[in-house]
Amino acid sequence: MRRKMIPTKVLVVDDDAPTRAAYAALLVDCGFEVLEARHGGEAILQVHRYRPRVILMDMLMPVLDGARTAEALRQRAMTAETRILGVTAASDGERERMRLHCDDIVEKPCTGSEIVERIRALVGEPA
Repeated sequence: MRRKMIPTKVLVVDDDAPTRAAYAALLVDCGFEVLEARHGGEAILQVHRYRPRVILMDMLMPVLDGARTAEALRQRAMTAETRILGVTAASDGERERMRLHCDDIVEKPCTGSEIVERIRALVGEPA
């Protein structure tokens, strides 16, 4: 009897609805289970509720930006191991701040295949 594979759960966090929807559609098409959040505050609630394995997070957002959200998640034992892929068009200083708390960073503009490749690498799935 073959065992059914459970899809990797990814939380997409971006304040821009069309961008969030595009990332979500891409990831669903690639076999991921997708959750969405509009900003860091929502992301923290989603992470605690649904325990995604990976967070694809925009860094420049209102309410709670990506770097501060990642920092808050790293400080909690329950979420310290959640993989975080930061997506940014930020300045050099902001990128350095992100590197402290993100597992990997993709710079905008980026391709969908680059995002999928990086997520798979973070969770140890074949490309």
